[in-house]
Amino acid sequence: MEEVKKEKSLIDEIKLYEKKAKEIEQRAKEKYMEQVSDIKQKLGKASEEASIRAKEVIDNVGNYVKENPQKAAVIGFGVGLGLGLALGWFFKKK
Repeated sequence: MEEVKKEKSLIDEIKLYEKKAKEIEQRAKEKYMEQVSDIKQKLGKASEEASIRAKEVIDNVGNYVKENPQKAAVIGFGVGLGLGLALGWFFKKK
């Protein structure tokens, strides 16, 4: 009789631990989803800010080119020449 009580007590205890484990799992899933949602929001905001900043830079460059076409051409030539030399040196070294 005492063994039956111990078995029943053990089974009840196992069921209790299973229930607690499921509750912990559910809370962990909820916390994970909250964190994923927060990360998505932060990435979206950062992406939006980067997009706005890129548009501003492009507009500024466009305005500079319109106001100073000769300087822009010389700068473009210099940057292109510099990149060409750097890439040539880099690939020649390999």
